Amino acid sequence: MADKKPEISAHIEEVQAELESTKEALAAAKAKAVEYYDQLLRSRAEFDNFRRRVDREKSDARAWGKQEVLLKLVSLLDIFDQALDQTATAKDTRQVAEGVEMLHLGFAQFLKAEGLEAIDCVGKPLDPEKAEVLAQSEVDGDQAGLVLEEIQKGYMFQGRLLRPSRVRVGVSRTGKLEKKKKGDDLDAKEESTGDDE
Repeated sequence: MADKKPEISAHIEEVQAELESTKEALAAAKAKAVEYYDQLLRSRAEFDNFRRRVDREKSDARAWGKQEVLLKLVSLLDIFDQALDQTATAKDTRQVAEGVEMLHLGFAQFLKAEGLEAIDCVGKPLDPEKAEVLAQSEVDGDQAGLVLEEIQKGYMFQGRLLRPSRVRVGVSRTGKLEKKKKGDDLDAKEESTGDDE
């Protein structure tokens, strides 16, 4: 039994040493966890600040973009005011028409500079991606499928469709006649089969 006491006390010392090293490792892990948590909180606060700053910058950029557009529109408003002033003093309507033409030209140039382009579709084959058919007119075969008239202008903005053109399209007279003949032939067949029964 005397031999076992030193073994037990040696074993106890080993366990105590392991316990101490485990306590130290646990304390170090807790310290790291606290450090990581602090870093997480700081990163989160920095990200929230970044997000608020980006949102504010976006809002400022939108407002500044509007200011630039409004400044250009004010110039057009000046031309419009001049045209209205001319209507009071104009001796003939041609002067008023010239003022309106100047306004229209200035406005069209402004929109083009901003990236807006009118769709040119009259006399061209119908493009259903850029035009909406509102009406049809019977035409000779060579004009069938062509846009005959633009009822409302369509626009592209920076290469993308903003609003489709609304158009009148030519349809073939002979195509309608052929359809009618086919329909008459079908009616005649139905009548003949009805009589046989």
